[in-house]
Amino acid sequence: MLGSEGEKAFLLGNEAIARGALEAGIDVFACYPGTPSSEIGDRLSRVSRHLKDFMHVEYSTNEKVAFEVAMGASLAGKRGMCAMKHVGVNVASDSLFSFAYIGAIGGFVLVSADDPSMHSSQNEQDNRWYGLSAKVPVFEASSVQGLKDLTKECFEISERFGLPIILRTYTRLSHARGVVKLGEIPEKKLEKVEWVAKPERFVVLPSNARKLKLELEKKLKNLQDFLERWERNWVEDGDRRLGIIACGLSYSYVKDALKRLNVNLSILKLSSVHPLPMKKIEDFVTSLDKVLVVEEVDPIVETFVKTLTKDVYGKLSGHLPMHYEFNIPIVEKAIAKLLNIPTSVDYDRIVEKAVKISKISPPRPPVLCPGCPHSPVFYVLRKIANETRCVFPSDIGCYTLGYNPPYRAVDTCVCMGASVGVSNGLSWVVKDKIIATIGDSTFFHAGIPPLINAVYNGAKFVLIVLDNLTTGMTGHQPHPGVGLRADGNVGKAVKVEDVAKACGVDFVEVVNSYMVKDVERAIKRALEHDGVAVIIARQLCSIVRMRELRKRNVKLAPFEIVRERCSNCGECYRVFSCPAIYLDGEKPRIDPSLCTSCGVCARICPEKAIRVKKT
Repeated sequence: MLGSEGEKAFLLGNEAIARGALEAGIDVFACYPGTPSSEIGDRLSRVSRHLKDFMHVEYSTNEKVAFEVAMGASLAGKRGMCAMKHVGVNVASDSLFSFAYIGAIGGFVLVSADDPSMHSSQNEQDNRWYGLSAKVPVFEASSVQGLKDLTKECFEISERFGLPIILRTYTRLSHARGVVKLGEIPEKKLEKVEWVAKPERFVVLPSNARKLKLELEKKLKNLQDFLERWERNWVEDGDRRLGIIACGLSYSYVKDALKRLNVNLSILKLSSVHPLPMKKIEDFVTSLDKVLVVEEVDPIVETFVKTLTKDVYGKLSGHLPMHYEFNIPIVEKAIAKLLNIPTSVDYDRIVEKAVKISKISPPRPPVLCPGCPHSPVFYVLRKIANETRCVFPSDIGCYTLGYNPPYRAVDTCVCMGASVGVSNGLSWVVKDKIIATIGDSTFFHAGIPPLINAVYNGAKFVLIVLDNLTTGMTGHQPHPGVGLRADGNVGKAVKVEDVAKACGVDFVEVVNSYMVKDVERAIKRALEHDGVAVIIARQLCSIVRMRELRKRNVKLAPFEIVRERCSNCGECYRVFSCPAIYLDGEKPRIDPSLCTSCGVCARICPEKAIRVKKT
């Protein structure tokens, strides 16, 4: 990441974005980690420890805060960037819409990492719509090198036109790797400046906002004129029977598909998807017989192109699917169909074979890790649910895997913090016991307002905060509950139990997640409480715990099953479902290479047949 100008590096797409920000001389970066955007913050976090005083980097409590941190830097004339997954922009959107009216002073870039096919997300929203709705420019790259170069240029365009910029990436580009030619990182130091007040611009009262709206439209018109000539929107001449308009990463799919088909078609490659260079598009389509628009996820560009010519094909015509991410075969089949030629291979036959193989291969659903502190909590919840009717609202995180058998302790999962909000509503309409689960990082992100709402309105439910002292699912980033900051410095830790008490919760207890009986007793006491009750089930994430032990050369003795005592009741491997325990013949056995020595299996074994392995 800190190589010299002219050197080449093999970078992840997200690392290329981080490098582009460094070359742009970024001053402030803020993010809330979310796949597929997480590596941007992770990389800048590490770099900030080497480039002292170059920039400020932080993991914010949520995406709205991250957006506003970067916005504050821009309003002071500094360069700010924030990064988040696509659904995170929903959280930040309130600020996004108003900031578009205010406009950027220092360069401002919002990285939106979309997730076509929902590899790690709850929906497939296309965040280009935010550009259209909020009147914010949206740019896309088609390669890892392009991501680096475009990130840097986004800051320049932002300052030139006084606009915040959305840089849209997606899973397949963020997590691709490519050779990147590095540019120069400027020698600079983050220095504080005096605030320049501009209340008529920065205070979006209705009287100001009405004027700012007109100014915003003028800025977008000037930008659109620039984009008509912008070198990142280009035309490649070829056979004009069929022309292709390709947006962002789809351009790479198109190039590979044409190579496989051995045809040369005219291509308009777009890097600016809002505002669109409509004059350039019109010039391109007027001399074509037919036009295919290739874009992910929604037919946004295709809809605009249809206003210029009738022979437009893509998602709306059924030549390309309306859902999920593209690949080379999907694009190749669409081109071949429009040209009335065969594809390079019989893709339908390949898919048919793949389906047959998938039917005979064993299913491999994701599971909670060996020693995961969430597992014993879900084990207890399932035990309680077997005794009394319960409803289990849950949230976004590793613990959503409590949805899978044998736990089946997740009944709802909507978005960050919704477990608490949904529990508020359920408390007035269902007879069942309500036990919600939320992670520690998610609690700080969006769980506090609905908890206050529960106290204020007198809702009755149990909220279990699964506190594994990290933001686990996205790569073990720190959060306010642990105090560690992005730059490696240690700040003040904000304890979940202190926040819960400050919210007015009367019943607050902290338990060790591994102490199964303590967890069960605490939950049963909480269910008897007249009002909202909060239990913090705390234990360090097993991956982090084992990593720290290895760094200190500490070796833990694994557990073993005494086969003579074991009755093969299945409590450890079927009911608790520890991934380190498997059935070897008629009796279970513990894989010492997977065992993290949490000891939960020994505590729940009715025959006391599990012990620390003798050396």
